[in-house]
Amino acid sequence: MPLDSVFIGQLCQELAQRLTGSRIDRVHQPEKDTVVLSLRGAAGTERLVMCFGSGSARVCLTAAEYENPAQPPMFCMLLRKHILGARIQSVTQPEGERMLLFQLAAFDEMGQPVTKTLAMEMLGRNANLVLVDGTGRILDAARRVDGEMSPMRQLLPGLIYRMPPRPEPGKFSGLSPLIRREMEWRGLPQDPSGLEGLALTPTMLVEDGAAVDFTFLPILQYGPRVESVTYPGWSALLEAFYAEKDRTAHLKSRARSLTKLVRGAKTRTERKLALRIQELEAAADRETDKRRGDLITANIWRVKPGADAVTVEDFYEPDSPLVTVPLDPRRSPQQNAAAYYKRYTKKKTAYEHLTGLIRENRSEAEYLASVAAELDRAQSQADLDGIRQELVRMGYLREGRPGKGKRREKPAQPMRFLTAGGLEVLVGRSNLQNDELTFHTARRTDLWLHAQKLHGAHVILRCDGTQPDEQSVYQAACLAAFYSEGGQAGRVAVDVTQVRNVKKPKGARPGMVIYTDQRTVMAEPKKEL
Repeated sequence: MPLDSVFIGQLCQELAQRLTGSRIDRVHQPEKDTVVLSLRGAAGTERLVMCFGSGSARVCLTAAEYENPAQPPMFCMLLRKHILGARIQSVTQPEGERMLLFQLAAFDEMGQPVTKTLAMEMLGRNANLVLVDGTGRILDAARRVDGEMSPMRQLLPGLIYRMPPRPEPGKFSGLSPLIRREMEWRGLPQDPSGLEGLALTPTMLVEDGAAVDFTFLPILQYGPRVESVTYPGWSALLEAFYAEKDRTAHLKSRARSLTKLVRGAKTRTERKLALRIQELEAAADRETDKRRGDLITANIWRVKPGADAVTVEDFYEPDSPLVTVPLDPRRSPQQNAAAYYKRYTKKKTAYEHLTGLIRENRSEAEYLASVAAELDRAQSQADLDGIRQELVRMGYLREGRPGKGKRREKPAQPMRFLTAGGLEVLVGRSNLQNDELTFHTARRTDLWLHAQKLHGAHVILRCDGTQPDEQSVYQAACLAAFYSEGGQAGRVAVDVTQVRNVKKPKGARPGMVIYTDQRTVMAEPKKEL
Protein backbone atom coordinates (compact mmCIF):
# COMPACT_ATOMS: atom_id res chain seq x y z
CA MET A 1 0.00 0.00 0.00
CA PRO A 2 1.26 3.56 -0.74
CA LEU A 3 1.91 4.61 2.86
CA ASP A 4 4.95 6.56 1.69
CA SER A 5 6.80 9.41 3.39
CA VAL A 6 4.71 12.10 1.65
CA PHE A 7 1.45 10.54 2.85
CA ILE A 8 2.87 10.09 6.36
CA GLY A 9 3.96 13.75 6.33
CA GLN A 10 0.36 14.86 5.74
CA LEU A 11 -0.86 12.45 8.41
CA CYS A 12 1.76 13.81 10.82
CA GLN A 13 0.49 17.38 10.43
CA GLU A 14 -3.10 16.27 11.11
CA LEU A 15 -2.21 14.24 14.20
CA ALA A 16 0.07 16.95 15.58
CA GLN A 17 -2.73 19.49 15.29
CA ARG A 18 -5.32 17.28 16.95
CA LEU A 19 -3.27 15.43 19.57
CA THR A 20 -0.63 17.83 20.90
CA GLY A 21 -1.35 18.39 24.61
CA SER A 22 -3.62 15.33 24.89
CA ARG A 23 -3.29 13.06 27.94
CA ILE A 24 -3.03 9.26 27.63
CA ASP A 25 -5.86 7.87 29.77
CA ARG A 26 -5.82 4.20 28.72
CA VAL A 27 -3.62 1.74 26.87
CA HIS A 28 -4.93 -1.47 25.32
CA GLN A 29 -3.44 -4.12 23.04
CA PRO A 30 -6.42 -5.94 21.50
CA GLU A 31 -4.24 -7.80 18.97
CA LYS A 32 -0.59 -8.81 19.01
CA ASP A 33 0.14 -6.19 16.34
CA THR A 34 -2.21 -3.42 17.50
CA VAL A 35 -2.04 -0.90 20.36
CA VAL A 36 -4.89 1.52 21.08
CA LEU A 37 -4.42 4.72 23.13
CA SER A 38 -7.41 6.50 24.65
CA LEU A 39 -6.60 10.22 24.77
CA ARG A 40 -8.21 13.22 26.44
CA GLY A 41 -7.51 16.72 25.15
CA ALA A 42 -8.98 20.18 24.74
CA ALA A 43 -11.31 18.95 21.98
CA GLY A 44 -12.53 15.97 24.03
CA THR A 45 -11.67 12.29 23.87
CA GLU A 46 -9.91 10.59 20.97
CA ARG A 47 -8.85 7.01 20.27
CA LEU A 48 -5.55 6.44 18.47
CA VAL A 49 -4.79 3.07 16.88
CA MET A 50 -1.19 2.07 16.21
CA CYS A 51 -0.99 -1.01 14.00
CA PHE A 52 2.38 -2.57 13.26
CA GLY A 53 1.18 -5.62 11.36
CA SER A 54 2.89 -6.64 8.14
CA GLY A 55 0.92 -5.13 5.28
CA SER A 56 -1.37 -3.07 7.53
CA ALA A 57 1.01 -0.71 9.41
CA ARG A 58 -0.60 2.65 10.18
CA VAL A 59 -1.40 5.25 12.83
CA CYS A 60 -4.81 6.90 12.76
CA LEU A 61 -7.66 8.15 14.89
CA THR A 62 -10.47 5.63 15.09
CA ALA A 63 -14.06 5.33 16.21
CA ALA A 64 -13.94 1.52 16.11
CA GLU A 65 -14.44 -0.56 19.23
CA TYR A 66 -11.86 -3.28 19.93
CA GLU A 67 -12.28 -6.42 22.01
CA ASN A 68 -9.58 -6.53 24.67
CA PRO A 69 -8.08 -9.79 25.99
CA ALA A 70 -8.78 -10.74 29.60
CA GLN A 71 -5.01 -10.85 30.24
CA PRO A 72 -3.06 -7.91 28.70
CA PRO A 73 0.14 -8.83 26.81
CA MET A 74 3.48 -8.00 28.45
CA PHE A 75 4.20 -5.14 26.04
CA CYS A 76 0.84 -3.57 26.91
CA MET A 77 1.65 -3.81 30.63
CA LEU A 78 5.01 -2.11 30.01
CA LEU A 79 3.35 0.73 28.08
CA ARG A 80 0.84 1.23 30.89
CA LYS A 81 3.66 1.45 33.39
CA HIS A 82 5.58 4.07 31.42
CA ILE A 83 3.09 6.24 29.53
CA LEU A 84 -0.26 6.20 31.35
CA GLY A 85 -0.97 9.80 32.32
CA ALA A 86 1.68 11.16 29.94
CA ARG A 87 0.92 14.08 27.63
CA ILE A 88 1.77 14.24 23.94
CA GLN A 89 4.24 17.10 23.48
CA SER A 90 4.75 16.68 19.74
CA VAL A 91 4.20 14.44 16.75
CA THR A 92 7.04 14.58 14.23
CA GLN A 93 8.28 12.75 11.16
CA PRO A 94 12.04 12.29 10.67
CA GLU A 95 12.87 13.66 7.22
CA GLY A 96 11.98 11.23 4.45
CA GLU A 97 11.17 8.39 6.88
CA ARG A 98 8.07 6.22 7.00
CA MET A 99 7.74 6.68 10.73
CA LEU A 100 6.27 9.01 13.36
CA LEU A 101 7.77 10.00 16.70
CA PHE A 102 5.38 10.77 19.57
CA GLN A 103 7.30 12.74 22.20
CA LEU A 104 5.67 12.32 25.62
CA ALA A 105 5.92 14.28 28.85
CA ALA A 106 5.72 11.59 31.53
CA PHE A 107 6.84 10.88 35.09
CA ASP A 108 9.26 8.33 36.48
CA GLU A 109 8.63 6.06 39.47
CA MET A 110 9.70 8.84 41.83
CA GLY A 111 7.21 11.27 40.33
CA GLN A 112 9.90 13.29 38.53
CA PRO A 113 9.12 14.65 35.03
CA VAL A 114 10.82 12.73 32.20
CA THR A 115 10.58 12.64 28.43
CA LYS A 116 9.80 9.44 26.55
CA THR A 117 9.22 8.70 22.90
CA LEU A 118 6.94 6.27 21.11
CA ALA A 119 8.50 5.51 17.72
CA MET A 120 5.97 4.12 15.25
CA GLU A 121 7.90 2.54 12.37
CA MET A 122 5.71 1.87 9.32
CA LEU A 123 8.34 -0.05 7.37
CA GLY A 124 6.27 -2.72 5.62
CA ARG A 125 7.15 -6.19 6.90
CA ASN A 126 9.53 -4.62 9.46
CA ALA A 127 6.87 -2.41 11.05
CA ASN A 128 7.35 -1.92 14.80
CA LEU A 129 6.44 0.17 17.84
CA VAL A 130 9.35 1.12 20.09
CA LEU A 131 9.33 2.90 23.47
CA VAL A 132 12.45 5.00 24.11
CA ASP A 133 13.45 6.79 27.33
CA GLY A 134 14.78 10.33 27.69
CA THR A 135 18.40 9.25 27.20
CA GLY A 136 17.64 7.59 23.87
CA ARG A 137 17.76 4.04 25.16
CA ILE A 138 15.13 1.46 24.23
CA LEU A 139 12.76 0.51 27.04
CA ASP A 140 11.18 -2.19 24.85
CA ALA A 141 9.84 -2.92 21.39
CA ALA A 142 6.65 -4.67 20.30
CA ARG A 143 8.87 -6.87 18.13
CA ARG A 144 12.32 -7.36 19.58
CA VAL A 145 15.06 -7.66 16.96
CA ASP A 146 18.34 -9.40 17.91
CA GLY A 147 21.61 -9.78 16.05
CA GLU A 148 20.57 -12.98 14.29
CA MET A 149 17.43 -11.33 12.94
CA SER A 150 19.22 -8.18 11.80
CA PRO A 151 22.99 -7.69 12.07
CA MET A 152 22.60 -4.04 11.03
CA ARG A 153 20.01 -2.83 13.58
CA GLN A 154 18.90 -4.43 16.85
CA LEU A 155 15.89 -3.34 18.85
CA LEU A 156 16.36 -4.66 22.38
CA PRO A 157 15.85 -3.15 25.86
CA GLY A 158 18.88 -1.12 26.98
CA LEU A 159 20.30 -0.48 23.49
CA ILE A 160 20.58 3.03 22.02
CA TYR A 161 17.71 3.65 19.63
CA ARG A 162 18.96 4.36 16.11
CA MET A 163 17.11 5.37 12.95
CA PRO A 164 16.49 2.66 10.33
CA PRO A 165 19.21 2.43 7.64
CA ARG A 166 18.53 4.66 4.63
CA PRO A 167 18.15 3.07 1.18
CA GLU A 168 20.91 3.47 -1.36
CA PRO A 169 20.98 6.86 -3.15
CA GLY A 170 18.65 6.91 -6.13
CA LYS A 171 16.48 4.07 -4.90
CA PHE A 172 14.14 6.12 -2.74
CA SER A 173 12.26 9.26 -3.66
CA GLY A 174 9.75 9.32 -0.82
CA LEU A 175 7.01 8.36 -3.30
CA SER A 176 5.18 5.07 -3.66
CA PRO A 177 5.28 3.13 -6.97
CA LEU A 178 1.66 4.15 -7.56
CA ILE A 179 2.49 7.86 -7.33
CA ARG A 180 5.64 7.52 -9.44
CA ARG A 181 3.56 5.86 -12.19
CA GLU A 182 0.99 8.64 -11.86
CA MET A 183 3.68 11.34 -12.17
CA GLU A 184 5.05 9.61 -15.27
CA TRP A 185 1.54 9.37 -16.72
CA ARG A 186 1.03 13.10 -16.11
CA GLY A 187 4.44 13.96 -17.53
CA LEU A 188 5.80 15.27 -14.20
CA PRO A 189 9.15 14.59 -12.48
CA GLN A 190 9.03 11.32 -10.51
CA ASP A 191 10.26 12.88 -7.27
CA PRO A 192 8.81 15.26 -4.63
CA SER A 193 9.48 18.26 -6.88
CA GLY A 194 6.78 16.97 -9.22
CA LEU A 195 4.21 17.52 -6.47
CA GLU A 196 4.78 21.29 -6.32
CA GLY A 197 1.59 23.15 -7.07
CA LEU A 198 -0.60 20.05 -6.64
CA ALA A 199 -3.25 19.92 -3.92
CA LEU A 200 -2.66 16.90 -1.67
CA THR A 201 -6.00 15.30 -0.82
CA PRO A 202 -6.87 12.12 1.12
CA THR A 203 -8.02 9.84 -1.72
CA MET A 204 -9.48 6.34 -1.81
CA LEU A 205 -9.36 4.33 -5.03
CA VAL A 206 -12.56 2.36 -5.58
CA GLU A 207 -13.09 -0.30 -8.25
CA ASP A 208 -16.40 -2.13 -8.70
CA GLY A 209 -17.60 -0.75 -5.37
CA ALA A 210 -14.58 -2.06 -3.41
CA ALA A 211 -11.71 -0.05 -1.92
CA VAL A 212 -8.49 -1.18 -3.63
CA ASP A 213 -5.93 1.48 -2.66
CA PHE A 214 -5.40 4.90 -1.08
CA THR A 215 -3.08 7.83 -1.69
CA PHE A 216 -2.79 11.64 -1.53
CA LEU A 217 -3.79 12.51 -5.12
CA PRO A 218 -6.70 11.75 -7.43
CA ILE A 219 -5.38 8.96 -9.70
CA LEU A 220 -6.01 9.42 -13.43
CA GLN A 221 -3.87 6.64 -14.95
CA TYR A 222 -6.59 3.97 -14.64
CA GLY A 223 -9.30 5.96 -16.41
CA PRO A 224 -13.00 5.67 -15.52
CA ARG A 225 -12.84 2.09 -14.20
CA VAL A 226 -11.22 3.28 -10.93
CA GLU A 227 -12.95 6.07 -9.01
CA SER A 228 -11.01 8.52 -6.82
CA VAL A 229 -13.06 9.25 -3.68
CA THR A 230 -11.85 12.07 -1.41
CA TYR A 231 -12.06 12.00 2.40
CA PRO A 232 -12.20 14.83 4.97
CA GLY A 233 -8.97 13.76 6.67
CA TRP A 234 -5.99 11.43 6.54
CA SER A 235 -7.06 9.45 9.62
CA ALA A 236 -10.57 9.11 8.23
CA LEU A 237 -9.13 7.72 4.98
CA LEU A 238 -6.95 5.12 6.74
CA GLU A 239 -9.77 4.15 9.09
CA ALA A 240 -12.19 3.65 6.19
CA PHE A 241 -9.70 1.65 4.12
CA TYR A 242 -8.51 -0.71 6.85
CA ALA A 243 -11.73 -1.15 8.86
CA GLU A 244 -13.23 -3.88 6.66
CA LYS A 245 -9.82 -5.32 5.73
CA ASP A 246 -8.79 -5.73 9.38
CA ARG A 247 -12.17 -7.04 10.49
CA THR A 248 -12.06 -9.72 7.80
CA ALA A 249 -8.42 -10.63 8.53
CA HIS A 250 -8.96 -10.89 12.30
CA LEU A 251 -12.13 -12.92 11.81
CA LYS A 252 -10.37 -15.34 9.47
CA SER A 253 -7.54 -15.67 11.97
CA ARG A 254 -9.99 -16.55 14.73
CA ALA A 255 -11.88 -18.90 12.44
CA ARG A 256 -8.71 -20.72 11.37
CA SER A 257 -8.83 -23.41 14.08
CA LEU A 258 -12.51 -24.15 13.39
CA THR A 259 -11.90 -24.23 9.64
CA LYS A 260 -8.99 -26.65 10.12
CA LEU A 261 -11.16 -28.88 12.33
CA VAL A 262 -14.03 -28.94 9.85
CA ARG A 263 -11.80 -29.55 6.84
CA GLY A 264 -10.00 -32.36 8.66
CA ALA A 265 -13.28 -34.02 9.62
CA LYS A 266 -14.57 -33.63 6.06
CA THR A 267 -11.38 -35.15 4.61
CA ARG A 268 -11.60 -38.14 6.96
CA THR A 269 -15.26 -38.64 6.11
CA GLU A 270 -14.60 -38.49 2.38
CA ARG A 271 -11.72 -40.96 2.76
CA LYS A 272 -14.01 -43.41 4.59
CA LEU A 273 -16.69 -42.84 1.96
CA ALA A 274 -14.29 -43.72 -0.88
CA LEU A 275 -13.16 -46.91 0.86
CA ARG A 276 -16.74 -48.01 1.55
CA ILE A 277 -17.79 -47.36 -2.05
CA GLN A 278 -14.86 -49.55 -3.12
CA GLU A 279 -15.99 -52.29 -0.72
CA LEU A 280 -19.54 -51.93 -2.00
CA GLU A 281 -18.39 -52.43 -5.58
CA ALA A 282 -16.56 -55.59 -4.48
CA ALA A 283 -19.83 -56.92 -3.05
CA ALA A 284 -21.80 -56.13 -6.21
CA ASP A 285 -21.18 -59.65 -7.69
CA ARG A 286 -22.83 -61.43 -4.75
CA GLU A 287 -25.59 -62.89 -6.98
CA THR A 288 -22.90 -64.60 -9.06
CA ASP A 289 -21.74 -66.47 -5.93
CA LYS A 290 -25.30 -67.59 -5.16
CA ARG A 291 -25.83 -68.72 -8.76
CA ARG A 292 -22.61 -70.76 -8.70
CA GLY A 293 -23.67 -72.43 -5.44
CA ASP A 294 -27.02 -73.35 -6.99
CA LEU A 295 -25.39 -74.74 -10.15
CA ILE A 296 -22.99 -76.92 -8.12
CA THR A 297 -25.86 -78.20 -5.95
CA ALA A 298 -27.91 -79.11 -9.03
CA ASN A 299 -24.93 -80.87 -10.67
CA ILE A 300 -23.17 -82.59 -7.78
CA TRP A 301 -23.15 -85.89 -9.68
CA ARG A 302 -21.04 -84.23 -12.42
CA VAL A 303 -18.28 -83.00 -10.13
CA LYS A 304 -15.26 -85.27 -10.15
CA PRO A 305 -13.10 -85.61 -7.00
CA GLY A 306 -10.15 -83.18 -7.04
CA ALA A 307 -11.53 -81.19 -9.99
CA ASP A 308 -10.72 -77.44 -10.09
CA ALA A 309 -13.79 -76.63 -12.23
CA VAL A 310 -17.00 -78.08 -13.61
CA THR A 311 -18.88 -77.22 -16.81
CA VAL A 312 -22.68 -77.22 -16.54
CA GLU A 313 -25.79 -75.78 -18.18
CA ASP A 314 -26.75 -72.38 -16.73
CA PHE A 315 -30.50 -72.80 -16.15
CA TYR A 316 -30.74 -69.14 -15.07
CA GLU A 317 -30.34 -68.10 -18.71
CA PRO A 318 -33.06 -68.64 -21.38
CA ASP A 319 -30.95 -70.87 -23.65
CA SER A 320 -29.14 -72.67 -20.79
CA PRO A 321 -25.64 -71.96 -22.15
CA LEU A 322 -22.68 -73.91 -20.83
CA VAL A 323 -20.69 -72.17 -18.09
CA THR A 324 -17.58 -73.16 -16.15
CA VAL A 325 -17.75 -72.90 -12.38
CA PRO A 326 -14.37 -72.69 -10.54
CA LEU A 327 -13.90 -75.20 -7.70
CA ASP A 328 -11.51 -75.74 -4.79
CA PRO A 329 -10.04 -79.19 -5.53
CA ARG A 330 -9.40 -79.73 -1.82
CA ARG A 331 -13.14 -79.60 -1.07
CA SER A 332 -16.07 -81.86 -1.80
CA PRO A 333 -18.88 -80.69 -4.13
CA GLN A 334 -21.09 -79.95 -1.10
CA GLN A 335 -18.28 -77.95 0.54
CA ASN A 336 -17.69 -75.94 -2.65
CA ALA A 337 -21.39 -75.09 -2.86
CA ALA A 338 -21.42 -74.12 0.84
CA ALA A 339 -18.39 -71.88 0.32
CA TYR A 340 -20.17 -69.99 -2.47
CA TYR A 341 -23.31 -69.61 -0.35
CA LYS A 342 -21.25 -68.35 2.57
CA ARG A 343 -19.49 -65.83 0.34
CA TYR A 344 -22.88 -64.70 -1.01
CA THR A 345 -24.31 -64.24 2.49
CA LYS A 346 -21.24 -62.30 3.61
CA LYS A 347 -21.36 -59.98 0.59
CA LYS A 348 -25.11 -59.46 0.94
CA THR A 349 -24.75 -58.51 4.60
CA ALA A 350 -21.81 -56.23 3.76
CA TYR A 351 -23.77 -54.63 0.92
CA GLU A 352 -26.72 -53.79 3.16
CA HIS A 353 -24.45 -52.52 5.93
CA LEU A 354 -22.24 -50.51 3.56
CA THR A 355 -25.25 -48.94 1.87
CA GLY A 356 -26.31 -47.45 5.21
CA LEU A 357 -22.77 -46.34 6.08
CA ILE A 358 -22.30 -44.70 2.68
CA ARG A 359 -25.58 -42.85 3.05
CA GLU A 360 -24.41 -41.67 6.49
CA ASN A 361 -20.97 -40.65 5.20
CA ARG A 362 -22.46 -38.68 2.32
CA SER A 363 -24.81 -36.92 4.71
CA GLU A 364 -21.94 -36.10 7.06
CA ALA A 365 -19.71 -34.82 4.25
CA GLU A 366 -22.57 -32.64 3.00
CA TYR A 367 -23.17 -31.32 6.50
CA LEU A 368 -19.49 -30.52 7.05
CA ALA A 369 -19.41 -28.72 3.69
CA SER A 370 -22.31 -26.58 4.91
CA VAL A 371 -20.41 -25.75 8.13
CA ALA A 372 -17.34 -24.80 6.06
CA ALA A 373 -19.58 -22.49 4.02
CA GLU A 374 -20.90 -20.99 7.28
CA LEU A 375 -17.33 -20.25 8.38
CA ASP A 376 -16.64 -18.52 5.07
CA ARG A 377 -19.73 -16.35 5.56
CA ALA A 378 -19.12 -15.56 9.26
CA GLN A 379 -19.18 -11.80 9.87
CA SER A 380 -18.55 -11.52 13.59
CA GLN A 381 -17.16 -13.29 16.64
CA ALA A 382 -20.75 -14.02 17.63
CA ASP A 383 -21.18 -15.94 14.34
CA LEU A 384 -18.08 -18.01 15.13
CA ASP A 385 -19.35 -18.68 18.65
CA GLY A 386 -22.62 -19.99 17.20
CA ILE A 387 -20.78 -22.31 14.82
CA ARG A 388 -18.53 -23.51 17.64
CA GLN A 389 -21.62 -24.29 19.73
CA GLU A 390 -23.03 -26.26 16.79
CA LEU A 391 -19.82 -28.30 16.47
CA VAL A 392 -19.89 -29.03 20.20
CA ARG A 393 -23.48 -30.22 19.99
CA MET A 394 -22.66 -32.46 17.01
CA GLY A 395 -19.71 -34.01 18.83
CA TYR A 396 -16.86 -32.57 16.76
CA LEU A 397 -15.60 -30.39 19.63
CA ARG A 398 -15.44 -30.69 23.38
CA GLU A 399 -17.19 -27.97 25.27
CA GLY A 400 -14.55 -25.84 26.94
CA ARG A 401 -15.00 -23.91 30.14
CA PRO A 402 -15.08 -20.13 29.97
CA GLY A 403 -11.77 -18.55 30.96
CA LYS A 404 -11.41 -16.69 34.23
CA GLY A 405 -13.33 -13.46 34.11
CA LYS A 406 -15.11 -14.42 30.89
CA ARG A 407 -18.84 -14.83 30.60
CA ARG A 408 -20.37 -17.38 28.28
CA GLU A 409 -21.63 -15.40 25.32
CA LYS A 410 -25.20 -15.79 24.11
CA PRO A 411 -25.55 -16.93 20.49
CA ALA A 412 -26.12 -14.10 18.01
CA GLN A 413 -29.66 -13.47 16.88
CA PRO A 414 -30.64 -13.99 13.22
CA MET A 415 -29.82 -11.12 10.87
CA ARG A 416 -32.80 -8.84 10.34
CA PHE A 417 -33.64 -6.72 7.30
CA LEU A 418 -36.58 -4.69 6.04
CA THR A 419 -37.65 -4.79 2.40
CA ALA A 420 -38.61 -1.65 0.52
CA GLY A 421 -42.20 -2.72 1.13
CA GLY A 422 -41.65 -2.78 4.90
CA LEU A 423 -41.65 -6.58 5.35
CA GLU A 424 -39.20 -8.18 7.78
CA VAL A 425 -36.62 -10.66 6.50
CA LEU A 426 -34.75 -13.01 8.87
CA VAL A 427 -31.50 -14.70 7.83
CA GLY A 428 -29.91 -17.60 9.75
CA ARG A 429 -26.23 -17.40 10.78
CA SER A 430 -25.64 -21.13 11.39
CA ASN A 431 -27.24 -24.52 10.78
CA LEU A 432 -28.65 -24.62 14.31
CA GLN A 433 -30.08 -21.16 13.86
CA ASN A 434 -31.47 -22.14 10.44
CA ASP A 435 -33.45 -24.95 12.10
CA GLU A 436 -34.65 -22.65 14.87
CA LEU A 437 -35.68 -20.02 12.36
CA THR A 438 -37.52 -22.37 10.02
CA PHE A 439 -39.24 -24.70 12.47
CA HIS A 440 -39.84 -22.51 15.54
CA THR A 441 -39.65 -18.80 14.68
CA ALA A 442 -41.37 -18.68 11.27
CA ARG A 443 -45.11 -18.99 10.78
CA ARG A 444 -46.44 -21.64 8.43
CA THR A 445 -47.60 -19.00 5.93
CA ASP A 446 -44.30 -17.09 5.88
CA LEU A 447 -42.09 -17.56 2.82
CA TRP A 448 -38.96 -19.70 3.07
CA LEU A 449 -36.08 -19.03 0.65
CA HIS A 450 -32.83 -20.88 -0.04
CA ALA A 451 -30.21 -20.83 -2.78
CA GLN A 452 -30.92 -23.75 -5.12
CA LYS A 453 -28.45 -26.68 -4.79
CA LEU A 454 -26.00 -24.52 -2.81
CA HIS A 455 -25.05 -24.37 0.85
CA GLY A 456 -26.52 -21.24 2.36
CA ALA A 457 -28.66 -19.58 5.00
CA HIS A 458 -32.35 -20.22 5.55
CA VAL A 459 -34.18 -16.96 4.80
CA ILE A 460 -37.65 -16.16 6.11
CA LEU A 461 -39.87 -13.43 4.64
CA ARG A 462 -42.45 -12.53 7.30
CA CYS A 463 -45.81 -12.15 5.57
CA ASP A 464 -48.23 -11.79 8.53
CA GLY A 465 -50.81 -13.86 6.68
CA THR A 466 -50.86 -11.57 3.62
CA GLN A 467 -49.61 -11.99 0.06
CA PRO A 468 -46.15 -10.33 -0.11
CA ASP A 469 -45.34 -7.96 -2.97
CA GLU A 470 -42.96 -9.25 -5.65
CA GLN A 471 -40.31 -6.63 -4.88
CA SER A 472 -40.10 -7.90 -1.29
CA VAL A 473 -39.85 -11.50 -2.51
CA TYR A 474 -37.06 -10.52 -4.90
CA GLN A 475 -35.15 -8.62 -2.23
CA ALA A 476 -35.43 -11.60 0.16
CA ALA A 477 -34.19 -13.84 -2.67
CA CYS A 478 -31.20 -11.51 -3.17
CA LEU A 479 -30.36 -11.95 0.53
CA ALA A 480 -30.63 -15.74 0.20
CA ALA A 481 -28.27 -15.55 -2.78
CA PHE A 482 -25.79 -13.28 -0.98
CA TYR A 483 -25.66 -15.46 2.15
CA SER A 484 -24.89 -18.62 0.19
CA GLU A 485 -21.98 -20.24 -1.62
CA GLY A 486 -23.03 -18.24 -4.67
CA GLY A 487 -22.55 -14.92 -2.89
CA GLN A 488 -19.84 -13.83 -5.35
CA ALA A 489 -21.71 -14.92 -8.47
CA GLY A 490 -23.61 -12.69 -10.86
CA ARG A 491 -26.99 -14.43 -10.58
CA VAL A 492 -28.18 -17.25 -8.32
CA ALA A 493 -31.27 -19.46 -8.56
CA VAL A 494 -33.25 -19.19 -5.30
CA ASP A 495 -36.12 -21.50 -4.39
CA VAL A 496 -39.17 -19.93 -2.71
CA THR A 497 -41.95 -21.80 -0.92
CA GLN A 498 -44.15 -21.45 2.14
CA VAL A 499 -42.70 -22.61 5.45
CA ARG A 500 -45.48 -25.24 5.67
CA ASN A 501 -43.84 -27.04 2.72
CA VAL A 502 -40.44 -27.40 4.43
CA LYS A 503 -39.82 -30.66 6.31
CA LYS A 504 -36.90 -32.08 8.27
CA PRO A 505 -36.22 -35.78 7.58
CA LYS A 506 -35.93 -37.99 10.64
CA GLY A 507 -32.37 -38.04 11.90
CA ALA A 508 -31.22 -35.27 9.54
CA ARG A 509 -28.35 -33.06 10.66
CA PRO A 510 -28.84 -29.36 11.55
CA GLY A 511 -29.84 -27.22 8.59
CA MET A 512 -30.75 -30.19 6.36
CA VAL A 513 -34.34 -30.05 5.03
CA ILE A 514 -36.52 -31.14 2.12
CA TYR A 515 -39.20 -28.96 0.55
CA THR A 516 -41.92 -29.02 -2.10
CA ASP A 517 -44.18 -26.67 -4.11
CA GLN A 518 -41.37 -24.22 -4.71
CA ARG A 519 -40.90 -21.64 -7.43
CA THR A 520 -37.52 -20.33 -8.51
CA VAL A 521 -36.37 -16.71 -8.61
CA MET A 522 -33.15 -15.58 -10.31
CA ALA A 523 -31.56 -13.16 -7.84
CA GLU A 524 -28.47 -10.96 -7.76
CA PRO A 525 -26.38 -11.25 -4.56
CA LYS A 526 -25.59 -7.53 -4.23
CA LYS A 527 -23.87 -6.36 -1.05
CA GLU A 528 -25.35 -2.86 -1.44
CA LEU A 529 -28.86 -4.27 -0.88
